[in-house]
Amino acid sequence: MTRPRSRSVDSRPVAKKAALPPPVNTDGPKLRVWLATLFTIGVIILVVMSFVALGWFKGLVSLIYPSSALPPVTTFNVGRTAPYAGLQFTVVDAQYATSFSNDNIHLGQAVVRLNMRVTNPTTGSIQVTYYDDARLLVPGANPIMPSNMRLSVGPAPGTSATGWIDFPVSSNVQLSALKLQLGSSAAGESLVTIPFSGKFDASHYADRTATPNYTIYYSFQGYTLTYHLVSVDIRYDYHGVQCKAGQQFYTLHFQVDNPNGATVSPGYGYDYVRLVLSDGNRAPVDNTLPYGFKANAHSTSGSVTFAAPAGLKTIVVGFLSQNGSPQSNYTVSI
Repeated sequence: MTRPRSRSVDSRPVAKKAALPPPVNTDGPKLRVWLATLFTIGVIILVVMSFVALGWFKGLVSLIYPSSALPPVTTFNVGRTAPYAGLQFTVVDAQYATSFSNDNIHLGQAVVRLNMRVTNPTTGSIQVTYYDDARLLVPGANPIMPSNMRLSVGPAPGTSATGWIDFPVSSNVQLSALKLQLGSSAAGESLVTIPFSGKFDASHYADRTATPNYTIYYSFQGYTLTYHLVSVDIRYDYHGVQCKAGQQFYTLHFQVDNPNGATVSPGYGYDYVRLVLSDGNRAPVDNTLPYGFKANAHSTSGSVTFAAPAGLKTIVVGFLSQNGSPQSNYTVSI
């Protein structure tokens, strides 16, 4: 029997292969750079397109709304002042345009804007209602009421305010031919008219004060009081109230002496002082005379106010007798 051949085994150590490093992936950084560049380009394109779109939109708006351009304005300087209801109204100037940017109320083909200054020279609070009391007079047309305004209805005592009143008009209005009318025709008030050109006499509406220095002796219950009529104010308004058409207010200012050793109380001026007119006695519309006068009092002040026909140069003051005697009348030049 043949024995199998034995194989020799190499007992020398086998050398191991050195481990190679993993391959480096260079595609990642390149991708990030490419994406950043693409993003930047996109932003630039977006910004450019935004500007282009904005310019296109503005052009479209101006094409659709050509009126966005401000219309031309014609201005006529006036600079005239007149009183109404205790306030002083000045028409600074008049302007004509198809519209004004700060007035979106358009009731006519065009607008006349009056730039105004209103002054309260009194110590009291006075207010007016322009929709009732202001009218624009245009030749050949009915008085026009305001369509919009931005003007104080009542400046504080001793202050002024500026603003404007807008009136709707037709086209081709001549500013120099216009007038402003103040006062309510519906209420029967005395009207004030300010023409923008031509003759204008503001003194026609001015207050007037007369100083008659007239003395009246009034007997009551056996006592005699002395009434010194120091002055008479003649005006078209009283405490913010405009008088009726054809009328004026007459305020009689008295200083009263009581030389008696007792208090004498004839009552308030409403009770016994009258203005004598052709149609009879007229009672006061206001009074500040006290009810009574203390013993030996001198120069006690008080007044009575009447509404009477305008333009009186002479008035008749009546003192009613309160004991059955005839009324005493006194003619006073003012």
